[in-house]
Amino acid sequence: MVAVLIVVVTVALLMVAGLIALRLAMHAPRGYAGPDLGPYELALLAAGRFRVLNTALASLAADKRVRIPPTGILTLAGTTSTDPAHPAKVMEPVEAEVLGLLEGRRDGLPVWEIKAALVQGAAVTALIERLEELGLVAAGDDSRQVVPTRAGQAALAHYRLRHREGRSLPPRSRDHVTVDASNLFGVALYGLGQVVDRELATVLSTSGVLPSSGPARAGRH
Repeated sequence: MVAVLIVVVTVALLMVAGLIALRLAMHAPRGYAGPDLGPYELALLAAGRFRVLNTALASLAADKRVRIPPTGILTLAGTTSTDPAHPAKVMEPVEAEVLGLLEGRRDGLPVWEIKAALVQGAAVTALIERLEELGLVAAGDDSRQVVPTRAGQAALAHYRLRHREGRSLPPRSRDHVTVDASNLFGVALYGLGQVVDRELATVLSTSGVLPSSGPARAGRH
């Protein structure tokens, strides 16, 4: 009886040790040692140009810089990047482009029109160029496509792992995903399903149009 108990305890300890080893392995660097990437770069890696705009719109809505009613007509909320109400907010170029497009338009613009206007704009183009310089994306057969390279896929896997486990693990010196930005990173990495306000997510999911391509396919937003 004692021998059986010893065997059971030994097996249990080995299982626990195996689980600990597996968990440690999961949180080791996964082949990505490049520079930190922001949510918009990750959005581009994860699902392309429209994910970048969805992430920007979700960010602006969360910061109450734009109003996004169920009608899907966006208007400025009366604040700007230099407004004292947002002294610590760093305005990303793609966010600035959205606000600039809405500037002076009292009646606002629909979500799809904003996406169509900016999907190949300067901010998204600059993101693509940066990721190309880092060797993380390559142009697809269609110049409008953005295809992650093997290094880009490794970077994406790294950030998804860190985001997924971020709430259950203590911070590490190599953590690239901050707690404050975790929800924005979630939208970038996984799409509008990460937006808590489901009505807002539905409105933001309205597709835009790539020039000369017809209606954009419904995809990973």
